[in-house]
Amino acid sequence: MRAAALLFALLASQAQAGWEWDDALTVNSVQGAAIFPHLESANRQGVAVSGGSVGVVWEDNRDGRPQCYLATKPADAEAFRAETRLSESDCYEPVLVPLEAGRFVAAWEEGGRVRARVLPGGTALQLSKQEAAQVTLAAAGDAVYAAWAEQAGRFHRIVVARLAVKDGTLAVESAQPVEAGNPSDEQGWPALAVAGDGGVTVAWEDRRHRHTVPMVSHSRDGRRFSAPARLSDRKSGSVDGLGAGTGAMRPTLAAWGETGVAAVWLDKRDFLSGYDVYAAFDTGTRRFGRNLQVQDSFGDNMAQWHAKVVGDGGGRMLAVWDDARDGTPDVWLSEWEGEAFGDDVAVPAATGPGAQSDPLATLDDAGFLHVVWLDRDDAAGTRIRYARAVRR
Repeated sequence: MRAAALLFALLASQAQAGWEWDDALTVNSVQGAAIFPHLESANRQGVAVSGGSVGVVWEDNRDGRPQCYLATKPADAEAFRAETRLSESDCYEPVLVPLEAGRFVAAWEEGGRVRARVLPGGTALQLSKQEAAQVTLAAAGDAVYAAWAEQAGRFHRIVVARLAVKDGTLAVESAQPVEAGNPSDEQGWPALAVAGDGGVTVAWEDRRHRHTVPMVSHSRDGRRFSAPARLSDRKSGSVDGLGAGTGAMRPTLAAWGETGVAAVWLDKRDFLSGYDVYAAFDTGTRRFGRNLQVQDSFGDNMAQWHAKVVGDGGGRMLAVWDDARDGTPDVWLSEWEGEAFGDDVAVPAATGPGAQSDPLATLDDAGFLHVVWLDRDDAAGTRIRYARAVRR
């Protein structure tokens, strides 16, 4: 057992040698044993970089009820500034995307509706007319899109909106459901990406097949969407006589290369070991190809959680997630190498004793990777941690 542990540590250290990491920083200024920060959001879109400034959004209960916060770190600052509260009442699942010159757009759920706001400054705009949740955002240049799960009859359906940004204010230019009719079962947890050609891709969790299947749809203009298609290439059907099919959940999307889109999600097709990280790619054809497993064989026998894909216009792409292959949850990443994903790499400050989980990530225009995660200590409370890396 000791020899195996030493071998694993050696392999992990060799893999880490491909990345050069800055010292990790703490994002949230208020911690405590009874304060619980959450980084969960649709498409795990909680960190963004604009004009060299890093922004992180989260929800915690420091005031006795869930509120959403934003903290930023300017490029020349050594630490994150004190956070700004985004919400007035109970708030959940905030997301963030960059604009230009150190500005951002944040969105969140509050009071049974989804809202968005330009930061710094700006006032909150209600995006949804009906009860809605699980909002996410995507931005490319001047184009900003939002998607959310909105009540339509008995179930929620996915709505996509194009947002106009002018003089620090937001307006809804258009908003329409991906499918016009009321859903036959629940839809939720949308992910968005705006490809290099301006096309919009949306993916979500869908229960129309009586088990959770990630579905995907495309639009050339962000207004008219194609008929939904399965993102998973695993067909529905009972497994050993049980259920309607294996589950898959929490799809994430990222623009990738000149016109491509990458998808990563959690998939339980190997149901005996729990969820695994799977990926599929649209190279610009607006069809996703075969599914590929992301994590390496060291992670095959335990469940993976909180997967997220990130990419850039130059063709870089990687996935992050957490799993407990070392006995406690740690944050891992794997980079796409052209034919397959490479060896899993531990994020140095997000591994080791204790629980490090719930990663968020983004790649900036300069090629830096930014990773955010939760670092839990039962006595001292939970810190939101941040680290930046560059490929050597």
